[in-house]
Amino acid sequence: MLLAIDTSSRFGGVALADADGTVIDARLWRSGMNHTALLLPAVADALRGQGQAVTDLDGIAVALGPGPFSALRVGVSAAKGLAMAGAVPIIGIDTLALEAMPHLTPDGIVCAWLDAGRSEVAAAWFDGDGARVRDDAIAAPSALLEREPERPAGALLYCGEGANARRDDIRDYRRDADGRTAPAVPWNSAIRLWTLAAEGIRRRQAGAADDLAAVQPYYLRMPTITAARPPGRVAPGRPSAAPASA
Repeated sequence: MLLAIDTSSRFGGVALADADGTVIDARLWRSGMNHTALLLPAVADALRGQGQAVTDLDGIAVALGPGPFSALRVGVSAAKGLAMAGAVPIIGIDTLALEAMPHLTPDGIVCAWLDAGRSEVAAAWFDGDGARVRDDAIAAPSALLEREPERPAGALLYCGEGANARRDDIRDYRRDADGRTAPAVPWNSAIRLWTLAAEGIRRRQAGAADDLAAVQPYYLRMPTITAARPPGRVAPGRPSAAPASA
């Protein structure tokens, strides 16, 4: 059984999935401040409901972000602590990839958006195999839409929590000469959590596991209270070019 932990945004959740990737128990919540008071009780409740202990788990999958700095630290720290305590393998998966995975299309591009604060969004672009086709970016939604490449031969689809909140903006900006628009698919936190659980199971069955010490939040943009990084450097936890692979 695998435990999935997601605190990538104000929406959080934990899920337990069996070897088939089926979620058999889950807890979802919305936190206005942080997830500290909710996360570990939810984990304990889910494990107790299934008669499991941390040491019974086959793995722990955690969403790495981007997302609010404190929220990501809560989820990643809890996942690492549980993995260490139970001697359980851990898998970190970036949240932009999680948002895109259910919507990948073989003949087009999927653009995943997450809220990044300061009226900006974090964005990543994926082909049908789940590989990134551009560098991730943080910018105002209008700036991202204005700089978007021409529509690919196939579909151009927007997804994720950040895109769902700006569906009208995307529709208006991405209307082409024929009146076609690039849609933003509906979103809910359960889809992201279920995807995290299923992908965690898939990777564990392929023998994948991350170095516990190396698992870090993927901030994409560092907190403003820290010293500025030189241009071109990326925060720890930057995902590889093919986030959907084992």
